[in-house]
Amino acid sequence: MNLPKNLERYLLETKIGAPATLALCGVAGGHLVLEQITNTMPTLAQDRLQDFLSLLGLTNATPVLAILVIWLCLLRHHQQKRSWRFSPWFMIAMGMEAALCTVPLFGLGILIGALVPYATVEIGGLALALSAGLYEELVFRLLLIEAAAHVCFTFLGMSRTKVMPYLIGLSGVLFACYHAPLLDGFDVTGLLVYTLGGIWLAVLYRYRGLAIAVLTHVFYDILVLAQ
Repeated sequence: MNLPKNLERYLLETKIGAPATLALCGVAGGHLVLEQITNTMPTLAQDRLQDFLSLLGLTNATPVLAILVIWLCLLRHHQQKRSWRFSPWFMIAMGMEAALCTVPLFGLGILIGALVPYATVEIGGLALALSAGLYEELVFRLLLIEAAAHVCFTFLGMSRTKVMPYLIGLSGVLFACYHAPLLDGFDVTGLLVYTLGGIWLAVLYRYRGLAIAVLTHVFYDILVLAQ
């Protein structure tokens, strides 16, 4: 299907181009600043990533992890030799797209009573939303899906396209298991909702890139924490 040139460029740039890079760096930098101000407890995903850094001989302090994320994003952009030129409207459109992508999650949140709209978010809650949105997507989408796809191709000879639906489902299941302690006992409905939410974010990661998945996750968590 032939897309309008501007739309085609938007879809590409916001997936792997400069807008995506700046969005990821902005979330990492924003979380770094807010956490230093509020001393917010790290999410479990952030904690595990920081533990991994300590195994490599690096400090497990939050600044190191956030700076590493920013550096890797900039390095990837440089290695791809992509231009920094893009329409400023792309960033606005990214925010609008991510906000629209929270609608399915919004519905799932209502099912388990996790969402109270029209409230306010304290600065500590905003830091937590940035942390969860960034580091959970790094763990459950980028690292999990890409590592598993590599293993399946290397040892099983399965192509990325063939194995991707299974990895998206696995990402959703593990995402639900990760959030299970937040539920009241063994809540099948809650686990199903988190699984579907994780699958939706994995689909966004697969087809729209990490930046849109992160922004969608952050926007949704802001709504969830606004209570």
